[in-house]
Amino acid sequence: MKVFGVGWAKTGTTTLGECFKVFGYRNFGYRLSLLNKPGLAMRVAEKNDSFEDWPWVLFYKDMDEAFPGSKFVLTTRASTRWLKSYRNATSKQRPTREQLAARKKVYGVPFERITDTQLVARYERHNDEVIRYFSDRTGDLLVVNWEAGDGWERLCAFLGQPVPDKPFPHANKGTYT
Repeated sequence: MKVFGVGWAKTGTTTLGECFKVFGYRNFGYRLSLLNKPGLAMRVAEKNDSFEDWPWVLFYKDMDEAFPGSKFVLTTRASTRWLKSYRNATSKQRPTREQLAARKKVYGVPFERITDTQLVARYERHNDEVIRYFSDRTGDLLVVNWEAGDGWERLCAFLGQPVPDKPFPHANKGTYT
């Protein structure tokens, strides 16, 4: 069984990746360069057990088709909190040409001119699309919100894992000024 984290960036994807590592999964996380290389992404998926962040967020339908019986975890957070976290993270970056091209592909507009309204609309559209895609297969999708208190119990029940005897790994928490 493969497990794909399909939550948008800044929704607790790093935390999810840490959970996967605790379970002993061969985890493959963020690799923006695979966004335009679906064939290579498929080969990477064949060799690993769990995935989170880019490009897996956008490849969930392909992964579902290629790996029947896989599980999918949609990490979420309130849109206002997501926007604050996303803007905080991107304000500190000097994006590479590759990052700007990927963001334009994802958001449909040049990232340098994207508005908060456009960001939130894309984030919410993604969540809605994932939930709608799995609507008749609820056993294949878990929707979690770490900030709302979801943690080991829900994730372990979904994946058939015992609850680890260690604190839940809230990773990559933002620093706000």
